[in-house]
Amino acid sequence: MPLFFALTVSAPLHAQFRKKIRASANFRIEQLAPRVWAAINNDQYGKAICNAGIVDLGNKTLVFDPFLAPSAAAELREIARQLTKKPVTLVVNSHYHQDHIRGSQAFLPQATIISTTLTKNEIDRVEPEEQEWGKKFGPTMLEAVRKRSISSNATEREELPFWIGYYEGVIESSEDPYIASPDMLFDDSLWIQGSRLEVKLVERRNGHTISDAVMLIPSLGIAFMGDLLVNDRHPWLSDGNARAWQESLKVFYEDSVYHTYVPGYGGVCGKDALKTLYDYLGEIQALCDAARTDSAQNALLAQPMPAAYRGWRCSRFYQPNIQYLLSSAKDSSGGSEKKPDR
Repeated sequence: MPLFFALTVSAPLHAQFRKKIRASANFRIEQLAPRVWAAINNDQYGKAICNAGIVDLGNKTLVFDPFLAPSAAAELREIARQLTKKPVTLVVNSHYHQDHIRGSQAFLPQATIISTTLTKNEIDRVEPEEQEWGKKFGPTMLEAVRKRSISSNATEREELPFWIGYYEGVIESSEDPYIASPDMLFDDSLWIQGSRLEVKLVERRNGHTISDAVMLIPSLGIAFMGDLLVNDRHPWLSDGNARAWQESLKVFYEDSVYHTYVPGYGGVCGKDALKTLYDYLGEIQALCDAARTDSAQNALLAQPMPAAYRGWRCSRFYQPNIQYLLSSAKDSSGGSEKKPDR
């Protein structure tokens, strides 16, 4: 199939609003349009980990993806209140991964937490075990990451501050386990009407995870993509489906209403980032499809990643992505390979 249909985009990225509003050790704030801000994780030891969004709907304030560490989420809550002059009363979880949900507790009891039905089911199923893992193994993982700075190469050393922040956030969010389970659920789509602005939540299934919610602001051409989009980073594929993920990227790329995208990781971007991730997923899927024998698969796992992606962050995800696709192919043909752990 063709990568994408031809498309010309002339709309700007609201450049006049792309400025820093607040500084934080965990994240930075960028205003994308009147009443809309992105909170971008600080890769240098920040504990937000994922990106978030703040939307002033007029009569209420909404936060999209409230970070990993509750302390970073509490900081986001206060900044959102300062920016909008209102408390946050709506919090959206785009999917069930811990780095996008554990900060939800910082917004209770004032806020309603929103997710798809499938995402809530996965949170309730997975989080108890994930939090127990973090409490038990988080300190060991953090110590190991810190020690790796001695023997790591230049690329790994550049990424180590991100992973230190990640494991510090995991430890913090596991010390006093609490699951802020969503209490407003939707399937397919949900419009949230405000007195000055409205947003649309759209569910996409079997992409990054079993269920991912995207937040669209049609009147401004802005899309908060969650981890369906990562910018200049390797995605985490092992809970999803590469081909279905590509289809979601294609849908949002070809929708001419949208021109400004907030990824789950990386900087605010335009449509080119969707095509780049689409191509990445297609390329590694093709590599795995071509490796039909055990020897070919072993050779693929031993090969360096394609040159186009060697400068991306989260490089440690590349080999698990390949392993997952190879395992999925074996499973579909009657094999039984274990999915690699994150």
